[in-house]
Amino acid sequence: MSEQKLVGYDIEPPAEAGPAQRVDVDSLRDVVSQIMEAAGYPSDRAALVADSLVHADMRGVASHGVTRARIYSKRAKAGLVDPRAVPTVSGGTRAGRRLDASNAPGQVAAEAAVQEAIKGARDLGVCVVGVVNSNHCGTLAYFLEKITAAGLVGLAATNGPAVMAYFGSRARAVGTNPLGYGIPRSDGPPIILDMATSNAARGKIIAMARSGEGEVPDGWAIDTEGRPTTDPVAALAGAVLPFGGPKGSGLAMGIEFLCGTLLSGITGPAVGDMYEHWDRTQQVGHIFFALDPECWSSAEIFDSNVRRFVQEIHNLPPAAGADRVYLPGEIEDAAAEDAAKNGVLLSGAVIADLRALATEAGVSRKLETVGETMVT
Repeated sequence: MSEQKLVGYDIEPPAEAGPAQRVDVDSLRDVVSQIMEAAGYPSDRAALVADSLVHADMRGVASHGVTRARIYSKRAKAGLVDPRAVPTVSGGTRAGRRLDASNAPGQVAAEAAVQEAIKGARDLGVCVVGVVNSNHCGTLAYFLEKITAAGLVGLAATNGPAVMAYFGSRARAVGTNPLGYGIPRSDGPPIILDMATSNAARGKIIAMARSGEGEVPDGWAIDTEGRPTTDPVAALAGAVLPFGGPKGSGLAMGIEFLCGTLLSGITGPAVGDMYEHWDRTQQVGHIFFALDPECWSSAEIFDSNVRRFVQEIHNLPPAAGADRVYLPGEIEDAAAEDAAKNGVLLSGAVIADLRALATEAGVSRKLETVGETMVT
């Protein structure tokens, strides 16, 4: 790996890092929550952030899991995120509403926006809430599940700092700009899609750089000279690439319009990077749609249609080498069920970092590993 070091990424893994292990879910939530409280988060907000991060790890999305606890804590302590800021809503009688996060933690802003979207959709059938002046909010899946739990269809997107190159360019110009949807089901978990418009979430590259393990797959990133690279540190200094070339690039551009141009005018390099910019706030934009299926049919008909659709997908013949056709989110649902029973699998570097953070913060709760399970 390159010896280049990037400020803010904390890419040097703790010297005491051991093998990956499973960690008890409750102890993990408690430790992360207490770390966030020590950084200035009120207890309810600390619990929300901890729950969202653990939710990601349980679903196998480690790039957005508890590995983010250190950067969230650092930015709050540096005064670049206001853990106590109160988001405000305008346009409360309309289907389109604006929520000013006032630099609150992204999860706090997203939670407020989702609850506003749910309330608006119940009154009007459809409600769209655009969020400005926010921060990184974790996975969209966490919030889409809240919309589907209310019996509503959800759509969500967020922009982010300019770490991806548009198709045809080598310059950082746009975030990995994820988007997602959620469809409620009465007979099973909701159908949840949550995907970045890059070939992979950049958090995966950060995790490789911090752990010192793994290489960036071909086609994921370029270095500062625009050359393809498999070095995680060089990839962090350079740019990630959109999936499907012009297709992912076009989607990222559309999300940038929705979450930036439309809501605040803050786009591209004007969005702060939580790892690289220590002189300004992020000013991230999110957008959440909640749609009541009863605008188009009864709840019973909608449920019947979803059941039939799911059955059609599950009845499709699998391709060679595949065991079945999965709905979006089904693999993650299985991972979460396993984690709830057997503990969350965390890398040795993440476990060591959490323990170091807990010691720094004076956290009394200890991480509890489950059994003797270790994975190398």
